[in-house]
Amino acid sequence: MYDKQKTMNQFESTNIKQDLRKIADMLMLNGTLVECPGLIHGKMGIAVFFLNYGLYTGNRLYEDYACDLIIEMQTQIHNNSPASYETGLAGIGVGIDYLISNHFLTAENDIFEDFDDRMYRAVMYDPWQDFSFYDGLTGYGRYWIKRLCKQNTINKARECLLRIVELIEEKIMEISEKEIIDVYCFLHDFRKLSGCEISSELWNHCLKWNLQSADVNLCFSRLNKSIVGDVVQLYQHSLYFNRTLTNEIDVALHQIPVWDTEKPPVSMGLHTGYAGEGMLRLTSLNKKNVSWTYLL
Repeated sequence: MYDKQKTMNQFESTNIKQDLRKIADMLMLNGTLVECPGLIHGKMGIAVFFLNYGLYTGNRLYEDYACDLIIEMQTQIHNNSPASYETGLAGIGVGIDYLISNHFLTAENDIFEDFDDRMYRAVMYDPWQDFSFYDGLTGYGRYWIKRLCKQNTINKARECLLRIVELIEEKIMEISEKEIIDVYCFLHDFRKLSGCEISSELWNHCLKWNLQSADVNLCFSRLNKSIVGDVVQLYQHSLYFNRTLTNEIDVALHQIPVWDTEKPPVSMGLHTGYAGEGMLRLTSLNKKNVSWTYLL
Protein backbone atom coordinates (compact mmCIF):
# COMPACT_ATOMS: atom_id res chain seq x y z
CA MET A 1 0.00 0.00 0.00
CA TYR A 2 2.80 2.38 0.94
CA ASP A 3 4.76 1.63 -2.24
CA LYS A 4 1.65 2.04 -4.37
CA GLN A 5 0.90 5.41 -2.78
CA LYS A 6 4.52 6.47 -3.15
CA THR A 7 4.48 5.52 -6.83
CA MET A 8 1.24 7.43 -7.35
CA ASN A 9 2.69 10.55 -5.66
CA GLN A 10 5.80 10.35 -7.84
CA PHE A 11 3.61 10.05 -10.92
CA GLU A 12 1.56 13.09 -9.89
CA SER A 13 4.73 15.05 -9.16
CA THR A 14 6.20 14.20 -12.57
CA ASN A 15 3.01 15.31 -14.33
CA ILE A 16 2.94 18.57 -12.38
CA LYS A 17 6.57 19.31 -13.22
CA GLN A 18 5.85 18.68 -16.89
CA ASP A 19 2.85 21.01 -16.73
CA LEU A 20 5.00 23.69 -15.09
CA ARG A 21 7.51 23.56 -17.92
CA LYS A 22 4.70 23.96 -20.48
CA ILE A 23 3.27 26.89 -18.53
CA ALA A 24 6.68 28.55 -18.24
CA ASP A 25 7.30 28.11 -21.97
CA MET A 26 3.95 29.67 -22.84
CA LEU A 27 4.56 32.62 -20.51
CA MET A 28 8.08 33.13 -21.87
CA LEU A 29 6.59 33.44 -25.35
CA ASN A 30 3.71 35.71 -24.43
CA GLY A 31 4.43 37.46 -21.13
CA THR A 32 5.96 40.61 -22.59
CA LEU A 33 3.04 40.89 -25.04
CA VAL A 34 0.53 41.32 -22.19
CA GLU A 35 -0.57 44.94 -22.17
CA CYS A 36 -1.86 45.11 -18.59
CA PRO A 37 0.89 45.90 -16.04
CA GLY A 38 -1.25 44.80 -13.08
CA LEU A 39 -1.05 42.08 -10.46
CA ILE A 40 -4.23 40.09 -11.12
CA HIS A 41 -4.18 39.84 -14.92
CA GLY A 42 -0.90 41.35 -16.04
CA LYS A 43 2.87 41.56 -15.93
CA MET A 44 3.17 41.89 -12.15
CA GLY A 45 1.42 38.56 -11.60
CA ILE A 46 3.50 36.85 -14.27
CA ALA A 47 6.67 38.14 -12.59
CA VAL A 48 5.45 36.64 -9.30
CA PHE A 49 5.22 33.24 -10.99
CA PHE A 50 8.61 33.40 -12.69
CA LEU A 51 10.47 34.44 -9.55
CA ASN A 52 8.89 31.57 -7.63
CA TYR A 53 9.54 29.13 -10.47
CA GLY A 54 13.10 30.34 -10.83
CA LEU A 55 13.68 29.69 -7.14
CA TYR A 56 12.15 26.22 -7.46
CA THR A 57 14.20 25.22 -10.51
CA GLY A 58 17.37 27.13 -9.66
CA ASN A 59 17.32 28.51 -13.22
CA ARG A 60 18.34 32.18 -13.33
CA LEU A 61 16.80 32.53 -16.79
CA TYR A 62 13.34 32.68 -15.24
CA GLU A 63 14.41 35.22 -12.64
CA ASP A 64 15.98 37.41 -15.32
CA TYR A 65 12.80 37.22 -17.38
CA ALA A 66 10.75 38.29 -14.35
CA CYS A 67 13.02 41.29 -13.82
CA ASP A 68 12.58 42.25 -17.49
CA LEU A 69 8.81 42.14 -16.99
CA ILE A 70 9.06 44.36 -13.92
CA ILE A 71 11.19 46.89 -15.82
CA GLU A 72 8.65 46.92 -18.67
CA MET A 73 5.83 47.31 -16.16
CA GLN A 74 7.56 50.33 -14.61
CA THR A 75 7.73 52.05 -17.99
CA GLN A 76 3.95 51.70 -18.30
CA ILE A 77 2.92 53.29 -15.01
CA HIS A 78 2.75 57.01 -14.28
CA ASN A 79 1.21 59.52 -11.87
CA ASN A 80 -2.23 59.13 -13.40
CA SER A 81 -2.25 55.34 -13.67
CA PRO A 82 -5.40 53.63 -12.36
CA ALA A 83 -5.32 53.08 -8.60
CA SER A 84 -7.35 49.86 -8.59
CA TYR A 85 -6.07 46.62 -7.08
CA GLU A 86 -7.04 44.53 -10.09
CA THR A 87 -5.24 46.40 -12.86
CA GLY A 88 -3.56 49.38 -11.21
CA LEU A 89 -1.09 50.65 -8.65
CA ALA A 90 -2.65 49.20 -5.49
CA GLY A 91 -2.16 45.64 -6.74
CA ILE A 92 1.23 46.37 -8.28
CA GLY A 93 2.43 47.90 -5.01
CA VAL A 94 1.25 44.91 -2.98
CA GLY A 95 2.91 42.62 -5.51
CA ILE A 96 6.24 44.42 -5.16
CA ASP A 97 5.90 44.27 -1.37
CA TYR A 98 5.35 40.50 -1.66
CA LEU A 99 8.51 40.11 -3.75
CA ILE A 100 10.56 42.18 -1.29
CA SER A 101 9.15 40.36 1.75
CA ASN A 102 10.02 37.00 0.16
CA HIS A 103 13.55 38.20 -0.73
CA PHE A 104 13.03 38.09 -4.49
CA LEU A 105 13.77 41.83 -4.76
CA THR A 106 15.91 44.21 -2.75
CA ALA A 107 14.03 47.16 -1.30
CA GLU A 108 15.01 50.64 -2.41
CA ASN A 109 14.15 53.62 -0.20
CA ASP A 110 12.35 55.52 -2.95
CA ILE A 111 10.71 52.62 -4.79
CA PHE A 112 7.26 53.39 -3.34
CA GLU A 113 7.46 57.19 -3.32
CA ASP A 114 5.41 57.73 -6.49
CA PHE A 115 3.06 54.88 -5.54
CA ASP A 116 2.38 56.49 -2.16
CA ASP A 117 1.61 59.87 -3.70
CA ARG A 118 -0.81 58.36 -6.22
CA MET A 119 -2.53 56.10 -3.69
CA TYR A 120 -2.86 58.96 -1.18
CA ARG A 121 -4.63 61.02 -3.83
CA ALA A 122 -6.86 58.05 -4.71
CA VAL A 123 -8.11 57.74 -1.13
CA MET A 124 -8.25 61.36 -0.05
CA TYR A 125 -9.28 63.24 -3.19
CA ASP A 126 -10.31 61.11 -6.16
CA PRO A 127 -13.84 59.85 -6.87
CA TRP A 128 -14.14 56.19 -5.92
CA GLN A 129 -16.28 53.45 -7.37
CA ASP A 130 -17.33 51.26 -4.45
CA PHE A 131 -15.97 49.25 -1.50
CA SER A 132 -14.96 46.20 -3.53
CA PHE A 133 -11.46 44.74 -3.30
CA TYR A 134 -10.53 44.58 -6.97
CA ASP A 135 -11.97 47.95 -8.07
CA GLY A 136 -12.69 49.94 -4.94
CA LEU A 137 -11.61 51.30 -1.58
CA THR A 138 -10.83 48.06 0.24
CA GLY A 139 -8.24 47.29 -2.45
CA TYR A 140 -6.67 50.68 -1.75
CA GLY A 141 -6.81 49.71 1.91
CA ARG A 142 -4.78 46.54 1.26
CA TYR A 143 -2.04 48.72 -0.23
CA TRP A 144 -1.97 51.04 2.78
CA ILE A 145 -1.99 48.18 5.27
CA LYS A 146 1.22 46.98 3.61
CA ARG A 147 2.72 50.46 3.91
CA LEU A 148 2.07 50.60 7.68
CA CYS A 149 5.28 48.73 8.40
CA LYS A 150 7.45 51.48 6.91
CA GLN A 151 8.39 54.19 9.40
CA ASN A 152 8.49 56.97 6.81
CA THR A 153 4.91 56.32 5.64
CA ILE A 154 3.16 55.10 8.78
CA ASN A 155 1.35 58.41 9.40
CA LYS A 156 0.19 58.71 5.80
CA ALA A 157 -0.92 55.07 5.83
CA ARG A 158 -2.96 55.51 9.01
CA GLU A 159 -4.56 58.66 7.64
CA CYS A 160 -5.68 56.85 4.49
CA LEU A 161 -6.86 53.77 6.39
CA LEU A 162 -8.87 55.82 8.87
CA ARG A 163 -10.45 57.68 5.96
CA ILE A 164 -11.55 54.39 4.39
CA VAL A 165 -12.99 53.23 7.73
CA GLU A 166 -14.81 56.55 8.05
CA LEU A 167 -16.37 56.12 4.61
CA ILE A 168 -17.44 52.57 5.46
CA GLU A 169 -19.15 53.87 8.62
CA GLU A 170 -20.92 56.58 6.63
CA LYS A 171 -22.16 54.19 3.95
CA ILE A 172 -22.60 51.00 6.00
CA MET A 173 -26.27 50.64 5.18
CA GLU A 174 -25.61 51.02 1.46
CA ILE A 175 -22.92 48.34 1.14
CA SER A 176 -24.01 45.74 -1.40
CA GLU A 177 -24.02 42.00 -0.81
CA LYS A 178 -21.08 41.57 -3.20
CA GLU A 179 -18.99 44.07 -1.22
CA ILE A 180 -19.67 42.67 2.26
CA ILE A 181 -16.87 40.08 2.32
CA ASP A 182 -14.31 42.61 1.05
CA VAL A 183 -15.31 45.13 3.71
CA TYR A 184 -15.18 42.48 6.44
CA CYS A 185 -11.70 41.31 5.41
CA PHE A 186 -10.39 44.87 5.21
CA LEU A 187 -11.68 45.69 8.70
CA HIS A 188 -10.32 42.37 10.01
CA ASP A 189 -6.83 43.27 8.72
CA PHE A 190 -7.14 46.87 9.88
CA ARG A 191 -7.99 45.86 13.44
CA LYS A 192 -5.22 43.24 13.52
CA LEU A 193 -2.39 45.18 11.90
CA SER A 194 -2.89 48.92 12.22
CA GLY A 195 -2.81 49.40 15.99
CA CYS A 196 -5.99 51.47 15.59
CA GLU A 197 -9.48 50.62 16.76
CA ILE A 198 -12.79 50.85 14.99
CA SER A 199 -16.04 51.58 16.76
CA SER A 200 -17.72 48.63 18.43
CA GLU A 201 -20.90 49.62 16.63
CA LEU A 202 -19.24 49.20 13.22
CA TRP A 203 -17.60 45.88 14.09
CA ASN A 204 -20.80 44.50 15.62
CA HIS A 205 -22.63 45.45 12.45
CA CYS A 206 -20.08 43.43 10.46
CA LEU A 207 -20.49 40.44 12.76
CA LYS A 208 -24.22 40.50 12.08
CA TRP A 209 -23.45 39.62 8.48
CA ASN A 210 -22.66 36.17 9.93
CA LEU A 211 -20.03 35.39 7.32
CA GLN A 212 -18.26 32.85 9.52
CA SER A 213 -21.03 30.32 9.05
CA ALA A 214 -21.43 30.97 5.35
CA ASP A 215 -20.52 28.34 2.80
CA VAL A 216 -16.97 28.80 1.49
CA ASN A 217 -18.22 28.96 -2.09
CA LEU A 218 -20.59 31.80 -1.21
CA CYS A 219 -17.74 33.95 0.10
CA PHE A 220 -15.02 35.57 -2.00
CA SER A 221 -17.23 35.63 -5.07
CA ARG A 222 -14.52 37.47 -6.99
CA LEU A 223 -12.55 34.19 -6.99
CA ASN A 224 -15.28 31.94 -8.36
CA LYS A 225 -14.11 32.05 -11.96
CA SER A 226 -11.20 29.64 -12.08
CA ILE A 227 -9.56 26.53 -10.66
CA VAL A 228 -7.04 28.86 -9.05
CA GLY A 229 -9.81 30.85 -7.39
CA ASP A 230 -11.46 27.72 -6.01
CA VAL A 231 -8.28 26.77 -4.14
CA VAL A 232 -7.33 30.30 -3.09
CA GLN A 233 -10.69 30.94 -1.48
CA LEU A 234 -10.12 27.91 0.77
CA TYR A 235 -6.90 29.48 2.03
CA GLN A 236 -8.52 32.88 2.48
CA HIS A 237 -11.55 31.46 4.24
CA SER A 238 -9.24 29.64 6.63
CA LEU A 239 -7.25 32.83 7.25
CA TYR A 240 -10.15 35.17 7.91
CA PHE A 241 -12.53 32.87 9.74
CA ASN A 242 -10.11 30.67 11.70
CA ARG A 243 -11.52 27.52 10.13
CA THR A 244 -9.36 24.44 9.73
CA LEU A 245 -9.67 23.47 6.07
CA THR A 246 -6.48 21.43 5.76
CA ASN A 247 -8.24 18.35 4.37
CA GLU A 248 -10.24 20.39 1.85
CA ILE A 249 -7.10 22.19 0.69
CA ASP A 250 -5.14 18.93 0.33
CA VAL A 251 -7.95 17.41 -1.70
CA ALA A 252 -8.16 20.47 -3.94
CA LEU A 253 -4.40 20.46 -4.57
CA HIS A 254 -4.47 16.75 -5.43
CA GLN A 255 -7.36 17.27 -7.85
CA ILE A 256 -5.62 19.78 -10.08
CA PRO A 257 -6.31 18.39 -13.56
CA VAL A 258 -3.48 17.40 -15.89
CA TRP A 259 -2.68 20.25 -18.24
CA ASP A 260 -5.09 20.24 -21.18
CA THR A 261 -3.48 21.91 -24.19
CA GLU A 262 -6.88 21.95 -25.91
CA LYS A 263 -8.41 24.10 -23.15
CA PRO A 264 -5.83 26.72 -22.20
CA PRO A 265 -6.53 29.45 -19.60
CA VAL A 266 -8.23 32.58 -20.83
CA SER A 267 -5.37 34.90 -19.86
CA MET A 268 -1.73 35.03 -18.77
CA GLY A 269 -2.32 36.41 -15.26
CA LEU A 270 -2.67 35.15 -11.71
CA HIS A 271 -6.43 34.84 -11.41
CA THR A 272 -7.68 33.10 -14.54
CA GLY A 273 -4.42 32.62 -16.38
CA TYR A 274 -1.22 30.71 -16.88
CA ALA A 275 0.63 32.44 -14.01
CA GLY A 276 -2.03 31.38 -11.50
CA GLU A 277 -2.11 27.83 -12.85
CA GLY A 278 1.66 27.74 -12.41
CA MET A 279 1.55 29.05 -8.84
CA LEU A 280 -1.12 26.49 -7.99
CA ARG A 281 1.10 23.66 -9.19
CA LEU A 282 4.11 25.02 -7.30
CA THR A 283 1.97 25.02 -4.16
CA SER A 284 0.93 21.42 -4.76
CA LEU A 285 4.65 20.52 -4.82
CA ASN A 286 5.50 22.68 -1.80
CA LYS A 287 2.54 23.26 0.49
CA LYS A 288 4.47 25.89 2.47
CA ASN A 289 4.41 28.13 -0.58
CA VAL A 290 1.03 29.72 0.19
CA SER A 291 1.71 33.41 0.90
CA TRP A 292 0.93 34.26 -2.73
CA THR A 293 -2.71 33.25 -2.18
CA TYR A 294 -3.14 36.44 -0.12
CA LEU A 295 -2.47 38.46 -3.30
CA LEU A 296 -5.78 37.44 -4.88
